[in-house]
Amino acid sequence: MLGVLGVLFAVMSSAAPDAALASARKLADALRYEEAVVEYQRYLGSAADRPVREKSAALFELGFIQLVLGDEANAQARAMEALELDPSLSLPPSAPARQVDFLAEVKRKFLTRTRVSLESGTGPQQVRARVVDPEGKVKRVLLRHALAANGPFYSAEMKCEAEVCSAELPAPAQGGDFTAWYFVEALDAKGATVASAADAAEPRQLAVIGGRPWYQSPITWGVAGGALVAIGVVVYLLAPPPPR
Repeated sequence: MLGVLGVLFAVMSSAAPDAALASARKLADALRYEEAVVEYQRYLGSAADRPVREKSAALFELGFIQLVLGDEANAQARAMEALELDPSLSLPPSAPARQVDFLAEVKRKFLTRTRVSLESGTGPQQVRARVVDPEGKVKRVLLRHALAANGPFYSAEMKCEAEVCSAELPAPAQGGDFTAWYFVEALDAKGATVASAADAAEPRQLAVIGGRPWYQSPITWGVAGGALVAIGVVVYLLAPPPPR
């Protein structure tokens, strides 16, 4: 069933495969699926510099093996990651029907998935997010924010117009400069997360100086002015005396 994996790679890339990937495919073709999963994971853990199409093919192959092993959740996740890397992912005509059906199902979900992406805000404390929701699953969009990288995270409702949602990061009670960590979650009618931009494990970070961008802050200009004065003094002291 999985002998097509080598053919799939040959169709999608002319580069020589990584040794771990070649080993994974060999094990898969020998029906040694559990060992193949380990080799695929080893390859993907060190594939940062490998071609995108190769990594995409490897992710899909791993997902299909996980499907054969009955791990449908991880199979879907790996196949979706493959399409994120290469939306044009395709199979050769010799691919088995089950593999073709699996790719078709995942592509359908990929095209109709809910997506959240962060955009630049119009103010120093504003967070903006674009929510693409083809199936209308999203009922609320929340800004999760904290004053420390590891939380605790609090929630603020984001106001949405069409696909763009926005909210302000609240300043601490004592005021002044602050740094916030945040992420955005889109929730369905039951409160379940259907998509997010960043997360609690890897939140985004934003520094706000005096409630205004750094270049408008008197603190920034005060520091810059002090530095210019110091430079002027040094230049004066080092300059040769004028001729008498």
